[in-house]
Amino acid sequence: MTPARPAVRRGPRYAAAPASAIGARNSSLPWQILFLIVAGTFAVHANGLGNGFIYFDDPEGVVDNVSIREFSAANIGYWFTTPLQFMYTPLVYVSYAIDYMFGHGAIGMYHFTNLILHLANVVLVFLLFRRLTERAFPACFVAVAFAIHPVNVDTVAWISARSNLLATLFSLAAISLYVRYLESWRWRPLVWSVVLFGLAALSKSTAVALPVVLFLVDFWLCRGPSRRLLLEKLPFFVIAAITVLVGLDVRQDVVPQGGYTVVDRILLTCSALVDHLVQSVYPVHLSFAYEYPRTPFPWYFSVFPLVLAAGIAAAWVVRPVRRILVFGLGFFVVTIAPTQAVLLIDGYHANRYVYLPYLGLFLVFGYLVDAVLRGRYRVLRAGAIGVTAVFAILFATLTVIRNTAWKNTETIMSDAIAKEPGIALAYNSRGIARFRGGDYTGATSDLERTVKLDPDFVLAHHYLGLIRYYNGDYTGALRELDYEVSRLPTFAVAYSERGKTKIALRDYSGAYADLSTALTYDPQQAEAYYSRGVAGIGLDKPQEAISDLNAAIGLMPEYADAYYQRGVAESRLGDTGAACADWNTAASLGNPDATTSLTDNHCAG
Repeated sequence: MTPARPAVRRGPRYAAAPASAIGARNSSLPWQILFLIVAGTFAVHANGLGNGFIYFDDPEGVVDNVSIREFSAANIGYWFTTPLQFMYTPLVYVSYAIDYMFGHGAIGMYHFTNLILHLANVVLVFLLFRRLTERAFPACFVAVAFAIHPVNVDTVAWISARSNLLATLFSLAAISLYVRYLESWRWRPLVWSVVLFGLAALSKSTAVALPVVLFLVDFWLCRGPSRRLLLEKLPFFVIAAITVLVGLDVRQDVVPQGGYTVVDRILLTCSALVDHLVQSVYPVHLSFAYEYPRTPFPWYFSVFPLVLAAGIAAAWVVRPVRRILVFGLGFFVVTIAPTQAVLLIDGYHANRYVYLPYLGLFLVFGYLVDAVLRGRYRVLRAGAIGVTAVFAILFATLTVIRNTAWKNTETIMSDAIAKEPGIALAYNSRGIARFRGGDYTGATSDLERTVKLDPDFVLAHHYLGLIRYYNGDYTGALRELDYEVSRLPTFAVAYSERGKTKIALRDYSGAYADLSTALTYDPQQAEAYYSRGVAGIGLDKPQEAISDLNAAIGLMPEYADAYYQRGVAESRLGDTGAACADWNTAASLGNPDATTSLTDNHCAG
């Protein structure tokens, strides 16, 4: 005997509309509009496809990430056991590897994938909100706003924001299947919803808010309290708990902002929420990052909690729109909460934080516009259509302009510095870009400015160490890298660079120890294997050196210097034939020292 199905009523229903109207359930018009929305979204974001890498997370995640260049059992195991930029996001590794497989490292492939993921999210937004509201207009409104809002450019245009795109994709799919479960009361959609939530959590830890979102869906569909309502959420909360524990364990890179009390941090959180609310309708002065306000705060900071409290009270008291306001505003607050949950140790306000949360606000706006369009006053309907069209055109234009700011690191960080001149990470990222472009003077200026603004900005010390190394100041480089290792004791690259510096200082034993530590934390570092091979030669351990250099060449088959040093180790063992073969390979790959070794050792051409 099949158990009786719990009664589930829909949320706010909409008045019947003519068959020709956009809200008609059986009309094909909404699907045609969805196609136009997707095509328009692609057109609005297309000028970002030619943008470059951003030297904030992109180097570690993509540019220098050797592991994504091949699908192998070792690399897959590495992705699922090693944090990426101090975050456990293995599916981001997988997506980058797919990009590399098809694009062979071409930057356009990574940008294209980001845009495709955004388009997929737009489609899921439309399908989810059409199912929830049972009308096409609110679904179209939310999808368009989500598709072209200028704030979302930061998520689509930044390759390292891939985690946000993937987590949103799987979260939207999980919510959609949960709604299907509530419609059918079959367990299969619920099981798949749990699986998709797990994939979202493997994409980004902030997805942990989804179980609470499901309670909001229950509220929207008028489900009353029951034992079943709680039991069906248990698998979601188990995954969320594991995700939180893993996320907190791997986040060792963030440093709490000094000088803030708990009350200050609460005020900052309220300030960030108010700023996001304002930017939802007034998206100007957008920046890659926003400067922390200095204490004592302006007087109006103390008003922000009252404003938010008044908004929450109004959402509950105003009965005609209670359900839409509670669901929409609740969705916004719940999904943005994980970005503030660590009391602001990793930034208090970033545009990418609202990629998913803004859907709640867009639903409220769409509901209000739809209510006016269904009203009896023609003037108000015409005004609503006009205002909506103006906002759509304005937002699309601002999105195109915002994409130009993301052209490369220099442009986006200079834009941020112009708007928020006290942001340390903006100077740091521009300094990294200048370093990689060979402008050591400009890089040093930016990185020293970073340290002046934030003496504990570890990555700035890292690159200052690299610059001092390349300028021959090995003692100065060692000082910077010592500090970095003291602050980030599990950061493999720091040990690798310090080991390389110790080689330059002929401290081969210290170098060997550092490089071994680096490979313990990250066994996919070709350069660390290479440097340890060089240290092994310095310690007169040619056999161990050859083993390390083999590993380096296995990870990077065209590593010219590794072939050269392997030839040196082989010559130490008296294997002249193998040494000459390696030097020939190194010379063909452009190593200048190999040609000299070939001549000195009378190797055949």
